[in-house]
Amino acid sequence: MLRSDRPWEGHRIGAYGTVLEDQNLYKMYYDAVDRDGRIFHCYAISEDGIHWKKPNLGLVEYFGSRNNNILPLPPCGTVFLDYTASSTQRYKYVTYGHGRSGHMNQYGIRVWWSEDGLGWRAGEDYALPLNADTQNQAFWDERTGKYVAYLRAWDSWPYTPGVSRRCVARAEVEDILKPWPYDPRKDVSYSIDNAPKWPPPTTELPIVFKYDDSDPENSDHYNPCVVKYPYCRDVYYMFPSTYLHFPDPPIGKRSNDGLLDIQIATSRDGVHWNRLTRDTYVRLGRKDENDSGQMYMLVGMIRVGSELWMYYAGYDYTHGAHDPETMHYTGAIFRVTQRLDGFTSIDAGLRDGEIMTKPIVFSGGKLTLNVDASASGEVRAELQDEDGKPIRGFELGCCDPIHANDCEEVVTWDRKYDISHISGKPVKLRFFMRNTKLYAFQFK
Repeated sequence: MLRSDRPWEGHRIGAYGTVLEDQNLYKMYYDAVDRDGRIFHCYAISEDGIHWKKPNLGLVEYFGSRNNNILPLPPCGTVFLDYTASSTQRYKYVTYGHGRSGHMNQYGIRVWWSEDGLGWRAGEDYALPLNADTQNQAFWDERTGKYVAYLRAWDSWPYTPGVSRRCVARAEVEDILKPWPYDPRKDVSYSIDNAPKWPPPTTELPIVFKYDDSDPENSDHYNPCVVKYPYCRDVYYMFPSTYLHFPDPPIGKRSNDGLLDIQIATSRDGVHWNRLTRDTYVRLGRKDENDSGQMYMLVGMIRVGSELWMYYAGYDYTHGAHDPETMHYTGAIFRVTQRLDGFTSIDAGLRDGEIMTKPIVFSGGKLTLNVDASASGEVRAELQDEDGKPIRGFELGCCDPIHANDCEEVVTWDRKYDISHISGKPVKLRFFMRNTKLYAFQFK
């Protein structure tokens, strides 16, 4: 847990930031707000992902001193490592600007770059003349061979209370340091020189994630937090904060107030997103805990052995109750852990259950399961040809029962595991389960 213990963090830390691993060191980039409401982007490091240090960087002056961990960056952005760039521009930072370069009302998307993640320079141009509030991000997507960005957007503009709702827009760009393509459809000037304030993204970019009829009418999605999953081909995860709005005054106490927790969505291409379950991914804490009011996932995911670690900012006050002059600090950045590939599972209760896959063409010599069968549970597998006929020697009755909780449990048939002779041929997998959670399977 990372807590506030510096004057420039006097109101809170978080909610937007990044966690990444580079050169055997974990690095965290996070926002901080002081008691006067000034927002900074700060830096912490860790050798184990649990205990974090805030080094004195000497880069930014705060009340006459440079002994702080503040970075020379505007807040509300995220960092990514760009392995396609030169070493001098390996770190990139995407933010909506906060009036840098003298344009106090523009708040456009800008991209910064750095060699070491500490000393930063801004790109010469605004990437987008759009006011994409809060967490915005980008990364190089090797699947498309382009940079992709996910931005906070609205489904309609001008903003209308009770009508306009938050959602996520996506952009694809060839050169992230040059202006990004967009479709200026609004009857609003986008010129830096004469626009009183740039509008937020709505119809200029494709909206790829938003509420639907299965969501409460008084909810939307606050931030994207997209991760291109490095441990499986063509898998993307999104961890948006779901914002349940309270009524505005005079019915409610405050405007723009409500609770936020974290959901999960999946995609194969980063464009079409699915929420196979509406279960909350990270639930609010109890009312006496620091994360009982709001949660915002930081971008990034680190692997430690057979676990995945992510980090989120949590607060015990609601979205509208954020006045630094009246609120004491009550929040922190938390670590959440789960098993590798353990985002969801197919579950069987005490009654026997079976599932069947579609035909799969695989390579490898053995089948492994990410499974929790504990002691009283059991799972067995059968290999079938594409017509559904069991393959001799790999029938369900030959499979040795698995009673285990393991991320890589090898399946055996009569104590043998080698299936290399049917590699490259279409097969169906039939699983028999009891009191078991099956997270994933793979061929190796």
